[in-house]
Amino acid sequence: MRTFNLCATLLLLLAASPVAAQKVYVDYDTYADFGSYKSFAWVDTDTTSLKMNYPEVDSMIKNNIEYYLVKAGMVEDLENPDVKVTYHASTTNQTQFMTSTFGYSYGAGWAWGPYWGPMMTSGTMVTEFKKGTMIIDIWDARKKEALFRGTITKIYIDNPLKAIKKIDDGIDKVVDTYRKMRAKNTK
Repeated sequence: MRTFNLCATLLLLLAASPVAAQKVYVDYDTYADFGSYKSFAWVDTDTTSLKMNYPEVDSMIKNNIEYYLVKAGMVEDLENPDVKVTYHASTTNQTQFMTSTFGYSYGAGWAWGPYWGPMMTSGTMVTEFKKGTMIIDIWDARKKEALFRGTITKIYIDNPLKAIKKIDDGIDKVVDTYRKMRAKNTK
């Protein structure tokens, strides 16, 4: 009977594991010449970053993302960056309303993505940040156009200190997914 219970428990765990699997989604401007971007700067988002409550996790996330930016040949330039980078992660569900009068718009090809709204030059955009999700955004600093968005689900950041490995793995998966998509689109 104990063997049956053990087998039943193992089968239940194996069946449930795909449900709990972390997923990543990547969307990027396929027309952008990513090789032309040589510098970056961080844009802190106090309301949707972990900087205030978990500064050590905020630092780890930024270091991981910077690792890939520097590996791609970019340098940090706080004064005149080519791209701006930010991430959003929350320990609670949040809704953010962002009104833009600066002419922010999406580049060509962005209207089709699952994360981007309609083409616009000004107005209010509503973004839902779901608990357990982290989003990485990169945009052209001069054109003010979105270039890249990587989304990581199911990192369960009720306590980000306990979720560091999942966050780290998620960032690696975003970069790997992006590389595969770029390779596929350049063929």
